[in-house]
Amino acid sequence: MVIFIDDRPIKLINRKKKHSYPPMEDFDVIIDARLKPVKIADFKGHTCLLNVSVDEMGKIIEDLHGKKPFDFHSLYILTGIKKALKEKICSLYTVIEAAGGVVQNDADEVLWIYRLGKWDLPKGKLEKNEKFKKAAVREVEEECNVKATLVDKVCTTFHTYSHKNQRILKKTKWYSMRSKHTGKLIPQIEENIEKVEWLGPIAMNKAISDTYSSIRFVMIKFQETQIPSKV
Repeated sequence: MVIFIDDRPIKLINRKKKHSYPPMEDFDVIIDARLKPVKIADFKGHTCLLNVSVDEMGKIIEDLHGKKPFDFHSLYILTGIKKALKEKICSLYTVIEAAGGVVQNDADEVLWIYRLGKWDLPKGKLEKNEKFKKAAVREVEEECNVKATLVDKVCTTFHTYSHKNQRILKKTKWYSMRSKHTGKLIPQIEENIEKVEWLGPIAMNKAISDTYSSIRFVMIKFQETQIPSKV
C-alpha cells in the first residue's frame, strides 16, 4: 500500500519481502518504535520505521495531518502486520473509490489533462454499483472526449484530501489503455480541466516534473510494464 499524504508517499511493506524496499543503507533515518517513541520531527529525507503498532500507526497519521511543517521526502513502514495497519489507516478516513487511465495513441503519445495548475491523468469516482474497469474507460471519454480500450492494470494509489471538514482517502485503480482517436480533444470544463493533450517523451517529461507525486508513481509503474521481458 502506498498512500500519499500532502504529496508525500507513505509505504506499508511486508518486511519479509525484501525486494519491495530499498537497501537499509539507502535510508536517511531508521527508527525502531520498540526502542524510542515515534516523532514526526525525527523524520528526515527517506525515513524507515520498524515495529510500528496499530495505535502508533493511528497517531502517525493524525500527526501527518497536523499543521507543523515536515522535513522528510518519503516514509517506509516495514511491518509484519501490514493488513492491520492498512485497516487502521482506512478507518481514519471516508474512503472513495475511483479509476483512471494511462492512455496511449498509435504514436505512443500519452493522454494528459491540465487541471488546477497541474498536469494530471484522466480519472474519476465510480458511479453507484460501477466496476473499476468500466469507470476508468468512462472517465477518459468524459474528461477528454477520447474513446479508449482497456489493456491491463497498472497499479492502485491512495491519496488524501479534505472536503467539507471530512478527511477523504481516495483509492484509485489505474489501467493502461490504447486509443485510435484522431479527432478533437475536448476538456470537461465542469471538472476544471483547462486542456487535454497527447504528449510525446520530451513534453511528457516536463509534465511529470509539474504533477503530483502520486501521478509520478503511476507513470513509473506504467513504464515498468512497457519494458520487454527477457526471453
